[in-house]
Amino acid sequence: MKLKKIVSMMGMMGVLLSAVLMITGCPDAPREDPKYTKDEFTFKFKNESGQKCYIEISGDSKPPFGTAVMPVDNWSYSIKFPTIVKTEIPVGNERTITVKDVVVSGKTSKETYIYTPHFTIAVIPANSVYAAYRETFISEAKNQYTEGIFHIKEGKMSKTFTVDYIN
Repeated sequence: MKLKKIVSMMGMMGVLLSAVLMITGCPDAPREDPKYTKDEFTFKFKNESGQKCYIEISGDSKPPFGTAVMPVDNWSYSIKFPTIVKTEIPVGNERTITVKDVVVSGKTSKETYIYTPHFTIAVIPANSVYAAYRETFISEAKNQYTEGIFHIKEGKMSKTFTVDYIN
């Protein structure tokens, strides 16, 4: 009788331990870090403003709106790329500027996300009488801004600039 009681208690302990392990579950394996794919973007600029000016390009890559990528999941929400500082665009001439190391996607063994580059183009005047101009261009495809020309023009208000992209 005592032996039956001990065997029953051991069986009950086994069932209880199994239930506890099943409820708590095993911890997940650590999430793997994504591998980011980088690309370069080449832009053409033409200075039609009649004023000597410089172009500065900065920005970052982000997942498209509505994507649930969060930094806590080992994914970076915003990845900056190296800034291209003050490149002169001669009056009446064209100049090509290449931005390197722009993140375009991230991938793990289970997930892949496409990143969207956000290029902030600043027109910096050589003449201090003019005001600087800044505009952000969101590139949803590589050829969206690499096949045309960014035209730098004098703005509608005097002593300002505008940047128009024409493909």
